[in-house]
Amino acid sequence: MNHASPAPRRRRHRANLERLLEAATQIVFDEGVDALSIKKVADLADYTPGALYRYFPSKDALLAAVVARVLHGLAEKLTAAQGRSPLGRVAAQARVYLAFADDEPHAFALMSAMTGDPRNVVDDDASVAAILEGVVETLRPVAAALAEAASAGQLEPGLASDRALALFGALQGVMQLRKQERRAPHLVDVDRLFSLTLRALLRGFGASAESVDAALAAG
Repeated sequence: MNHASPAPRRRRHRANLERLLEAATQIVFDEGVDALSIKKVADLADYTPGALYRYFPSKDALLAAVVARVLHGLAEKLTAAQGRSPLGRVAAQARVYLAFADDEPHAFALMSAMTGDPRNVVDDDASVAAILEGVVETLRPVAAALAEAASAGQLEPGLASDRALALFGALQGVMQLRKQERRAPHLVDVDRLFSLTLRALLRGFGASAESVDAALAAG
């Protein structure tokens, strides 16, 4: 009796998974998180809802996978950021995140919904944990640069993972003002506020004014 080899099955599984994630991502980007449903994804991907559940046991698990997809792309960009010093690399990584918000507004809107919406966008604890773990993993290059900056004496000693999350949260909030900036540019300058916030945080972590100036100029 002939059996299909595991390799073709794995390829089909990956292809189906990618098709479903692409459909889910399109719905979230085009219509928002609230529009996501198993049925809509199944319809768009030409799949049956019952078969889709074999890949994702719930809508929350599906949304967590979409977020992971976005985070993976952002992590690659943060990892690739370079600087003349560890602090300069932190500044470059911050600029990468600013560019991410401007260049990929739908992806940034998804991140904002996950972190800033007061509602429980995701109810399943396992999916929430997966998203938070994904955020921490995505910020690992930032934490590494912050830790290196502390080791080099550019920052005071401190928990790098907490500092990376603090940077992420503060800069996320500033970048959400971009819509207000478009309507009232005489009152809101996001780029200036971004630099101001980054400077204040780095100074709060113990960086000297001179090292921050050099990092921001290089970044």
